[in-house]
Amino acid sequence: MNDAQAVLRRFLMARMYRHWKVNRSRSHAKRILKQLFEVFLAEPELLPPNWQLGGDGAGGVKTARRVCDYIAGMTDDYAIDEHKRLFNLDR
Repeated sequence: MNDAQAVLRRFLMARMYRHWKVNRSRSHAKRILKQLFEVFLAEPELLPPNWQLGGDGAGGVKTARRVCDYIAGMTDDYAIDEHKRLFNLDR
């Protein structure tokens, strides 16, 4: 059984988890999350009003915690839409 599991794990690692398309998607998601965090931390007034409460201003530790919690509660689609709203200059 262990040999079969090892073969399966190697296959999945090479063909799924480290597939170039998966790596691209993961990289794209990382950039979106990083940019959202940076903009909300630098400009907390962009957060919805109830998420601005309890922060300690731009760059503050409490604000960073609020931003993390806000982003953590986002679905994938919402994060992508929020990123488009903030960074797409065509809108």
